[in-house]
Order: sequence, then structure tokens, then C-alpha cells
Amino acid sequence: MRLVAGIASAILLGALLISISGHEPLIAFSALWRGGFGNARALAGTLNKSVPIGLCALGVALAYRARLWNIGAEGQLYFGAFAAAGTALWLVKDLPPVVSVPSILLMGALGGGFWALLAALPRAFLGVSEILSTLMLNYVAILWVNYLVVGPWADPLTFSFPYSPPIAVSAELPKLGFGVHWGFALFLTAAALLWLMDMGSRTLYEARVAGDGIIVARYAGISSVPLIIGIFCMAGALAGLAGAVEVAASTHRLQSGLSPGYGFMGILVAWLAGGRALAIVPCAIFYAGLLNGGFALQVSGIPPAISTILQPLLLLCILASLALARYRLRLLRPRLRQP
Repeated sequence: MRLVAGIASAILLGALLISISGHEPLIAFSALWRGGFGNARALAGTLNKSVPIGLCALGVALAYRARLWNIGAEGQLYFGAFAAAGTALWLVKDLPPVVSVPSILLMGALGGGFWALLAALPRAFLGVSEILSTLMLNYVAILWVNYLVVGPWADPLTFSFPYSPPIAVSAELPKLGFGVHWGFALFLTAAALLWLMDMGSRTLYEARVAGDGIIVARYAGISSVPLIIGIFCMAGALAGLAGAVEVAASTHRLQSGLSPGYGFMGILVAWLAGGRALAIVPCAIFYAGLLNGGFALQVSGIPPAISTILQPLLLLCILASLALARYRLRLLRPRLRQP
């Protein structure tokens, strides 16, 4: 109910902003819907775009179980894409799909986990803030990929565009049908596994205890160091898997601008879903629909920036509704003065 109230208030405020900008709200919202969910092709594009957003959101939500702030999903996605592309281009390019595709996905997950490890070690042993380290590592990973695609891995056939050579057809992720690739099935599987872990996993329970208080965890015999490292690496592996899926299913090569900010979008989606694994799935699909709907807005003569405005507006309204739901209004009867 609170989520519905937040979405409704965001739609009303969005309609007000659209009207102020001189456009018709009904036309704008219908274009958003048509671009994101209006037909089978639009729905397939939305589901495919929800995969990297949702996997990054799962990584953010998983880290938060131990009260860890993983702001580095974007960098972990890029480094996972780098590991996956390197595997596809140099290690498994002549192998059949039954070997090459799982190898690419596995190496992408390992790459993201390794990049998260760089922030987990100083956090676990030295108490260094993971917020700053993960945020800075984002730019290192992005610049590393940019260096590769204009330098050692540049494709000479793309005429100086920042692309690597394309991966082999046997290394591409196949389609499920209707234009939706197998990455969406991986996203659903990851969400279900995280939900099952939430239901009765000792590891996540100990992670919550360690996150709530190191002294309490130490008193209970729980070592926080391996938990911090393990949870962080698992969160990075999910974001790295998102990068591998993008290489194997969408771009089919490593390139500059591989992600338009999927890692940062994952933070918003994780907050919208309240950190719950199953709720992340519809939230990621809805958010991806807003992104795809922005292109339809432009065709309708409406600035696509409106969809960008609606995204943070939606987050603010839902967070406000969740915060205000903690309070109750009570009418007090005025007391009559005694004569």
C-alpha cells in the first residue's frame, strides 16, 4: 500500500511538471508506456535492460545485509565485462557454446568479485570506509576499459571507434524467445537464490549481526573479517555477472560507454525494493521501462529528459511515503475549561 501511494504521488507530481513544461501529461505517459511495455519488442527490450540493473541491485542489497555500502557496482560491472571479453577473445574463441558461454559468465563473475575484493580487504582489516573506496574504484575500472578499447584491444576495423574486436558467435548468449536473452533467466535465478538465502541462511544471519555491531558479533563468536570479505565478493560477483551478460548478449564486444550507469541505477532499485530480493525483480523491470520509454518520448516530440526527471522523483516519493508511514495522525478533542 505504501509503495502504491509513493508511485501514485510520483505520477501526480510528474504530471504537474509535464504540464508546467508545456506538454500534455497523458501523451507523455502513454508514450512512456508504449516505449517500455507497449508491444512485444518494447517489452523484450525492457526485460533485457532490467538484467544489468537488477543484478547490480541484488549486489547492493546483499552487501547491505552486513551494513556495507557497495557504491562500486558500476566499476564491478566494467571489470566483469573486461574479464568476460578477454575470456571470449583470447581463451575460448574456438570452443563450442556449451563451454565458451559458461566460461565467459564465470570469468565475468570472478572479475567483479575480484574488483570488490580490493575494497573489502581495507574495510575488513583497516576499517577504511567502503563508500569512498568503492566509489573511487568505479572510475579506475571505467578508465581501464577505455584504455583497452582505444589501445591494446582496439579493433582496427572500427576506424578508431572505442571498440574491441567482436566476440565469436559461439560465445554469444542465446535467446529465450521473443527477443529476450538468457540473461533474464539468470537474473530471476539469482533473485530466487538470494531470497532463499534470506529465508534461512546462517551466513546472512551472521552478516546482519556483524553489521549491527562488531562487538556484539565478537561476543557471539562471529568473526566479522571473513563475512565482510565474503559478502563483498558475492556482491561484486553479481555486478560482474551483469557486465558479462552485457558483453555476451547485448554489445558482443568490449566498448567505451558499455554501461549508461547501470551500477548506480542498481542502488536506486535496491532502495525502491527495500533491499528485498524478489521485490527487486519488478522494480528493475519498471525502472528499465522508464529508460526505454524515454526514447518513445523523443519520437512524440516530448523531451526525453522527462523520463530522467521521473526516475529520482519516483525514488523520493516512495522513500517519503515509507518514512511518513511510520507516523499516525490523531485528532485531539479540545478540552473544555471548567467554570
